[in-house]
Amino acid sequence: MHWFDRLSIYLYHYNRINTWSGNFSKIQGWSSDESQFARFEMIKQAANFNGKHLLDLGCGYGELYDYLSLDFQLAKYTGVDQQHQFLKSARRRLRNERDICQFIRSDISKFTLNDVDIVAASGSLNYQSRDPNYITNMITRMYKIANETVVFNLLDSSTFPAQSLLMGYNKQGIYRYCKTLCSSVEVIEGYANEDFTVVMRK
Repeated sequence: MHWFDRLSIYLYHYNRINTWSGNFSKIQGWSSDESQFARFEMIKQAANFNGKHLLDLGCGYGELYDYLSLDFQLAKYTGVDQQHQFLKSARRRLRNERDICQFIRSDISKFTLNDVDIVAASGSLNYQSRDPNYITNMITRMYKIANETVVFNLLDSSTFPAQSLLMGYNKQGIYRYCKTLCSSVEVIEGYANEDFTVVMRK
């Protein structure tokens, strides 16, 4: 992602840290805890996470790990984010899980990792980018990294009007692109008015 786009994202969340101190969902741009958890639930239903290594791109405070741990025992969780304030808090919050959880500061559009079973991205792919191929490049990158499953959610352009920072995507267009990479593609909707989830299974 272009450095100026990354800077815009950084400043957006930095300002929300000061405005919504202690409210993790608001700081990350979610409308509520329920909105965030509705998306997590779709990710949880996408795969069996027991004994798996999950790469969470745009992990925020690492709360997806908590949510999945209610029902699964992950072998490893790697959270990646560019916002150092998020990662500092996540490391402190999950310090007792350090044998399983690691947090890395990086640009998610360039990050790669070996031996990953499942790649997830919740809310982190909706930011505006100067690169017109950003979303297709990200989907391709995630699919190459994952050994088993890719699951991500996107804002729906039919119900979400484009903003200066965020943008929605056409469900059918995303589905058609994913099908060029993967024969097993599922689009899940109905859990939120402005959102859909894509699951790609190898």
